[in-house]
Amino acid sequence: MLHSLLTRASRACRWPLASFCVAALAAPALAQGWVPNEAQASPEAELIDYEFSQSRAQIAWNDTLGNLWVADVDRASGRFVPADGRGVVVDPDSMTFQDAQKTKNGPEWVPTARGDVLVHTKYAGRHTDGNSRIGLAWDDGSGVWTSSILSGAVRKAPYGSSVAGDPAPRISYVDNREVHYWAELFVPGSERRIEDFPDSHYPVRHVACSRPDVAGARGIVYPVTVDGVDQVFYRDFDRNTSQQLTFDAGQKYEVWMWCAPEYGDELVFFTLVDQTELRVYRQLGGVWTAVFRQAAPRGNKIYSPEPFTWNGKSYIFMSQTVRPNKFRSEVWVSNIDATAPVFKRITPSEPLRTRTDPEVFITDAGPRIYFNRLVPDLSDGGRYKPCRRPDCSDGVWFADPGL
Repeated sequence: MLHSLLTRASRACRWPLASFCVAALAAPALAQGWVPNEAQASPEAELIDYEFSQSRAQIAWNDTLGNLWVADVDRASGRFVPADGRGVVVDPDSMTFQDAQKTKNGPEWVPTARGDVLVHTKYAGRHTDGNSRIGLAWDDGSGVWTSSILSGAVRKAPYGSSVAGDPAPRISYVDNREVHYWAELFVPGSERRIEDFPDSHYPVRHVACSRPDVAGARGIVYPVTVDGVDQVFYRDFDRNTSQQLTFDAGQKYEVWMWCAPEYGDELVFFTLVDQTELRVYRQLGGVWTAVFRQAAPRGNKIYSPEPFTWNGKSYIFMSQTVRPNKFRSEVWVSNIDATAPVFKRITPSEPLRTRTDPEVFITDAGPRIYFNRLVPDLSDGGRYKPCRRPDCSDGVWFADPGL
């Protein structure tokens, strides 16, 4: 009976009947228990590549004109306030949608001892790579934002460290030739090149941790090709040295390291292997060892996996492609517990939409996984193709993963 109700409801979910879709899917979920679901957080079509500050309950994002916006997140409902995400303009000279196709990232929150601040690509004149700079923006505590340029050097695409309350936060970024650097956020003269990471727009990932005192928290992880196989490397910022962590088979792509509460805040990391498997590593006897593996369903591919912790456990959210389509249409979540594995699709299969760039925010009712939902392109002889432009967007949506 439940399957029949969901099937009839999902068939009715054809854009633009989004509100009917949410109501139809939510009713049996409340009556019968958790099912894959989605609800709209914002109808704003330009709201692409937003980032959350959990501590501030805010989002930051760039519109198509290059304005950097900050808006609130209602901790009770999970929806954006105001609904279009246009709360406060922090900087009018940030990235446009077209700029983001080159930088490959938008604004990023950086935890500091003063609270979360923003780093972003800012332009000193025309929006060219030669005019790109690293912008720093902060709230003075009263809701008034200030934005400045960190230095006059040509730099872009910053990512920030992820250590809560960090007294010495760090950022990484590239120049206009895609050479990678890192620096102490508040000490621009501390810049150093990341020597062993190949020039590219691929990001390094900062270690994420709730405790700045954990050994190894001041570092980054990234893949480097060794004998034809992409392996995971770790760079210690304080020693300015790198170490190869993996030596096993499989091309490693996304890499994330964090403090896992189920292991006493010990550092662990996962990597996406061959686009189809999540592989989690833990130090055993001083050797990084794979302790958990989760393969995607046959024919699926995994994109944008990212870890988060909640209620004493670690989870990984991601988007997946489903054959015969080659675009990301589903959002999934996994845990890292081999004794009681959780791996499930959390969004409905219909309507068929691109669901991409997932992010997490912890509401009063628990985690919600957010994503952009876009209408696929049918212009190519009836074959579905991805469209990730604002004119294809249904806005920002979120799902309750039922954890």
